[in-house]
Amino acid sequence: MSNLYRSGADECIIRVARGERLAAIIARRLSSPKGACWSMSSSLDSKFGKRKTVNMSEEVAQELNKLANLQGRTLYSLINEAGMQAVEAYRQGFSLEEAVAAKKLVRSAKRSRMLLVNQYLWYFASSQAMRHSPKDKWTKMVRNSAQWDANIFVASEQESAGFTEEQFMATVKRFVEDFFWDCSEIRLEKGESGDDLALRLAFVPEMPQEHTQGLFKLFEGLFNVHGYVATDSLVKPGFLRVSFKRMNQKVP
Repeated sequence: MSNLYRSGADECIIRVARGERLAAIIARRLSSPKGACWSMSSSLDSKFGKRKTVNMSEEVAQELNKLANLQGRTLYSLINEAGMQAVEAYRQGFSLEEAVAAKKLVRSAKRSRMLLVNQYLWYFASSQAMRHSPKDKWTKMVRNSAQWDANIFVASEQESAGFTEEQFMATVKRFVEDFFWDCSEIRLEKGESGDDLALRLAFVPEMPQEHTQGLFKLFEGLFNVHGYVATDSLVKPGFLRVSFKRMNQKVP
């Protein structure tokens, strides 16, 4: 037998019995005290003196109850499923929070028409495009993609009042970590003058020069959208270092 009850109230709100459907027993509705806490206690193995109690905020309990009703299932089964998924996530080496973040990332990537492609095929294709595309067509396409990425995945001052340069730097780092799985090192720091940013990216050594050059154009375009221009750069196979200076407006 398991019971879900609200601490500080003299009434039982919901009772979930083993083998039964969710039964809502409301004796009377009382206004909840501020900061009320809901608990779920299990009497399983209580004859051996063991009892497990899980406390949750009233807001979370109410949302879970709504979700259970929407799915046509018991609150007991919903909470148990969440618990089992948390255990499985732990066994796989990540948390439920990380799993949710990964799902959001994949969904966002799909909407942006991104695809998972074999690394070596992608290196070869982009290198050939860089070598043979007429009149810098490939670099222009890369820049257009960078502008899209900048508006979708990298936050800007226009989207948030009081957005700081530190927050911009954090979103760029997260963008690289999320989408550039072949990047082994990322550094984005303020320069000595305080008016510029220094970007350093180290990829796998087998990355071709042409592909790395394309990445330079991508990050140059991404920073341009947010008002930065490249003042110095070093591009080698699998390695990229760029200095950016902040301008008063976005770079066209």
